[in-house]
Amino acid sequence: MFVDSHAHLDGERFDADRDQVIARAHESGVQTIVAIGTGDGPGTLDCAIKVAEKYQGIYATVGIHPHEASLASEADFEQLETLAKSPKVIAWGEIGLDYFYDHSPREIQQQVFIRQMQMARA
Repeated sequence: MFVDSHAHLDGERFDADRDQVIARAHESGVQTIVAIGTGDGPGTLDCAIKVAEKYQGIYATVGIHPHEASLASEADFEQLETLAKSPKVIAWGEIGLDYFYDHSPREIQQQVFIRQMQMARA
């Protein structure tokens, strides 16, 4: 059995053939796929969950990517708290710190990361 532990199946590039991509993965022996939530801005926090809910063997993570940390709002954190309770959500991600690109200020990345870690532990 194979597990793909980091897939971005919710991306627009898969809109035309997502069903076929997932079918090929299953045919190749990939029984479980983890669709990574990235929180790429407002309105995208649930995209990975929507994919996971549609397909068998696919699970999701929730989180705000460090590149988008400066866009995180209180409403986003409240939404994450709700989304994390979905039976299809198995972890928090894609969260962390990314100092290579510095798309968001480091201090804000740290604050958003710490808050998400606290939420994950709750």
